[in-house]
Amino acid sequence: MKKIILLTIIVMSVSFVKAQWQQTNGPYGGNIKCITSDGTNIFAGTAGSGVFLSDNNGTSWTAMNNGLPYDSINSDYFTAYSIAVSGSNIFAGTWGSGVFLSSNNGT
Repeated sequence: MKKIILLTIIVMSVSFVKAQWQQTNGPYGGNIKCITSDGTNIFAGTAGSGVFLSDNNGTSWTAMNNGLPYDSINSDYFTAYSIAVSGSNIFAGTWGSGVFLSSNNGT
């Protein structure tokens, strides 16, 4: 009988647990393809809008596309399919444009 009561309490308490997700303020302009973090910096790679940086937990995002290839016909930047951080280096892997390196947080 004690096991049944304990099981009932566990099942009922689990049903009240809710996820605590909140939408961030961007980045806008492209589908997010990859995301990584380094300390307080969060980097997001997008399809067609390049790489974005948030240094305030997603409250705001800044495009970090200086030096990245730009397609003037389609009016967009490359698509970043992977981003990795190694020390002070950030690597962005693309579809068809190779790998790009930034040693200054994308600036």
